[in-house]
Amino acid sequence: MKKILYLECKTGAAGDMLMGALYGLLTEEQKVLFLEKLNAISEEVCVIPQEICKQGIGGVHMKVEINGEEEGIAHTHEHSHCAEHSHEEAHMHSHEDDHEHAHHHEGAQIHNHHHHEDEHVHVHHHGHHAHTSVASILEKISVLDMSDSVKKNAEGIYRNIAAAESKVHQTDMEQIHFHEVGSVDALIDVVGSCLALELLGIDEVQASPVCVGNGTVRCAHGILPVPAPATAEIIKGMPVYCSSFDGELLTPTGAAILKYFVETYTKEMHMEIEEIGYGFGTKDFAQLSCVRAFLGYQK
Repeated sequence: MKKILYLECKTGAAGDMLMGALYGLLTEEQKVLFLEKLNAISEEVCVIPQEICKQGIGGVHMKVEINGEEEGIAHTHEHSHCAEHSHEEAHMHSHEDDHEHAHHHEGAQIHNHHHHEDEHVHVHHHGHHAHTSVASILEKISVLDMSDSVKKNAEGIYRNIAAAESKVHQTDMEQIHFHEVGSVDALIDVVGSCLALELLGIDEVQASPVCVGNGTVRCAHGILPVPAPATAEIIKGMPVYCSSFDGELLTPTGAAILKYFVETYTKEMHMEIEEIGYGFGTKDFAQLSCVRAFLGYQK
């Protein structure tokens, strides 16, 4: 029989929502290993799975702390930045419609750092959003204590984001500098999702058509339509639709993870369900906002 993962994205998807839903499918032993691996990325990083209830439904929110402070205090739109764009633009991120881990005004910049003869990711806080290049992100991933498969998949996801951003900004990938997408908690979301999928041993990833949201989103380039340009580029070829209410439901990181892993999009599941995981983000709507992950077998 074929082991199937079906991702229900009726209220979009963000990196933390996907990671939380996948974490909910792991066995207790796998959860211990998962957290050990993620928390070994840096001494400054602490990933804490929180069992919470929204609208009476229990699920998981993946809390990421940097030096004891939670990432995700203010809601921001994750995006990249062309190298020539002004520093003032980098501060214009705040809006209320993002699911993703948000980033407070002091952006986090991460660097490779030798500690006890091992490679770690070291986090520095600055009074501005960090500009993280594609090469820098790929280098950080390459030194992680993860399997080659996890690192390859994480690198592939970031390359897809960079390719979309380079097309939107009409510049080379080498000139793209990430902001929120390049932050340490976004890196945790991507690597964590890749690690969870490896632990689950999935044969095929399927998903529902994806809701992108509606209305507009405020980011460094002003007020833009939903889906934001980079997200719109990433979701080419994916079945998507707009919501009946305003809000950015699908983030660039969420879109990139789905684009990389999902092989089949279908409105109907055809499997014998074994486990269900609910992944929550930080934003609430009138409709329950979550990614629901179904694990099962298909004959």
